[in-house]
Amino acid sequence: MSVRPIILAEDNDKLRRMYADMLESAGFKVMTVSDGEKCIGLLHKIVHPQLMILDVMMPRLDGIETCRRVRKMQGLHPCPILFLTALDNPETILECLRAGGDDYLVKSAPLAEVLDRVQQWARKGSSDEGQERRNKAIKELEAIAAESADEGPAKAIEEISSEQTTINEIADFIASNDAFGDEHTLLYRFGYVVGLVNACIKDDGKGTGRFSRLMRNLVFRTDIIDRKEIDALLDNYERIVVQSQFQQGWIRGRDDSPNVGKPALAKLNARLSEPEFN
Repeated sequence: MSVRPIILAEDNDKLRRMYADMLESAGFKVMTVSDGEKCIGLLHKIVHPQLMILDVMMPRLDGIETCRRVRKMQGLHPCPILFLTALDNPETILECLRAGGDDYLVKSAPLAEVLDRVQQWARKGSSDEGQERRNKAIKELEAIAAESADEGPAKAIEEISSEQTTINEIADFIASNDAFGDEHTLLYRFGYVVGLVNACIKDDGKGTGRFSRLMRNLVFRTDIIDRKEIDALLDNYERIVVQSQFQQGWIRGRDDSPNVGKPALAKLNARLSEPEFN
C-alpha cells in the first residue's frame, strides 16, 4: 500500500471515479478533487504527494495553470506531474511540459496503459534526469510545432488524427501477429516496428520529434518492445540502424506493412500464401 497519496484532479465525475478506483485497486492511496483551485488547496495539507494527475481542461483553474502554481509551491521538492488530455497533439503537450509537467496520459488510452505509466512514475519519482528529458521533449515538440505552423492548427489536428488511426491499426496488426518469440532480439523487434512505421506513415525515421512521438505511442500500445527500453533505443538510433539485427527486422516490417489495416481473414490468407506454407 502506498503511504504518500496520489492527488487526482479531474472535473468529470465518472472519469474521476474510474481512475481513482483503478489506482486504489492497484494499492495506491488516492485523494480526488474536481478542479485546480481545490487541488491547490489540498496541496497545502498534503505537502509531498507521491505524484499528481491533472486534467488539462478544468473549470475555475485549468491543469496547466495549476501545474505552474504547484511547481512554485514545491520548490526543491517536486513530485511528478502527469496530465490527462483528450487529444494527443503537440501544442497541448508542449504547453503541459513547459508548465512543469513530466508526462501525459491520453484519456482514450486503455486503463492498463494509464496504470503502467502511473506505476513507472511512482517508482522513479522526480529527478534531474526527468528535467533533462522534459527539456529534450520540449525541443522536439517545438520543432514539430514550427513545422506545422504554416499549415494551420486544423491541418495539424487532421494529420495527428490520421496518424493515430494508423498507429492503432499497426498496434492491432502486431497484436494479431504471433510470429515473434524469445528468439528475436530487441534490435530485431525495434527494427520491425520502425519498418512498419516508416512504410505506413512515410516517416524518414531520422530521430525527429515526430518519429519519437510515433514510436513511443506505438510501444505503449503493444508489448513487442519493453516500454522501459524505448527511450534508450531512440537516443541511440543513429548507431542502432547500422546493426544487422535491426536491418533484418526493418526489412520484415516493411514487407509486412501492406497487411496493416486489413481484416483478420485477409491477413491470415496472406500468411498462408507464403512459401513456407506451400
